[in-house]
Amino acid sequence: MVPTEIISLWHSLPLSAENDLAALSEQISKNPEAWEAAGLFLKNTDFSTLSLGRHEIGQGCYANVQEYETKTSSKYELHRRYIDVQLLGFGEELIYVAPKDEVQELMGEFDESADIGFYTSARSVRKCVVSPASYLLLYPTDAHMPCMVVDEPQPVRKIVVKIPYK
Repeated sequence: MVPTEIISLWHSLPLSAENDLAALSEQISKNPEAWEAAGLFLKNTDFSTLSLGRHEIGQGCYANVQEYETKTSSKYELHRRYIDVQLLGFGEELIYVAPKDEVQELMGEFDESADIGFYTSARSVRKCVVSPASYLLLYPTDAHMPCMVVDEPQPVRKIVVKIPYK
């Protein structure tokens, strides 16, 4: 597929209104093979049948499938090498998102091998609700606190697709 077809594929998915579509288009143009593989995976996969754990997609992309109950407190996380596409197979959760320059107090060292750093707090936070009807893209410029309660704790099935950041 050419980048314009891949952009159309991604626009056909249930993207949250919170997504930065200009950043999406830029990333697709930099790494079209990975975005095509991830987009086709999202479009063609029945998430209810995926086993928990890691699933290789190809082109450097993979998906993590998790089940848990939403929380009332957590910590912010930040990635450097991957973009997250977060979606739910069932349930609903709140994800707090802040610019990476707004996170405070790194807890320990950034784990390069796992591509994750945890932070205690952030300023300039926006709240995004994620459900099976809305996918949220999180770039390395976005610190995020996932898994949070919307109204009351509830079980969720989450799929996080990791796409290499260029």
